[in-house]
Amino acid sequence: WMKEISFLGHVISGEGIDVDPAKVEAVLQWSTPEYVTEIRSFLGLAG
Repeated sequence: WMKEISFLGHVISGEGIDVDPAKVEAVLQWSTPEYVTEIRSFLGLAG
């Protein structure tokens, strides 16, 4: 059996559910949005 699985931006394991570290890193590295399209892109990832 698998010990953990990544699903919809979360890591699910026998110990519980955590946020996928790759998603957290992507948000931290994102530059400040300046245009509406950039804000929409950010909200699509974060939401």
